[in-house]
Amino acid sequence: MKIQDTSDLLSYLITQSSERKDWFGFTQQRITAISLAHEIARNHANTISPEQAVDYAIALNEAIYQKIIRTTR
Repeated sequence: MKIQDTSDLLSYLITQSSERKDWFGFTQQRITAISLAHEIARNHANTISPEQAVDYAIALNEAIYQKIIRTTR
C-alpha cells in the first residue's frame, strides 16, 4: 500500500489492525510519527520549531500507544 496522505495512513492502520495482532508495532509507530510531525509542523510552523513538532509527535504517539493501544490488548 502506498501512503500519500492522512486518509491513506488511517486506511493502512485499519487494515493492519484487522490482519495482525501487533498492528501498532514499531514500524507503524514510526510511520505515524512521521506523518504527525509533518502535519503539526505544517499547521504550526509560525509558532513552533521543527524540533518541537517532532518532539510533540513522538509524545503524542507514545500517549496513543500507552493509553489506547496497550490498554485494549
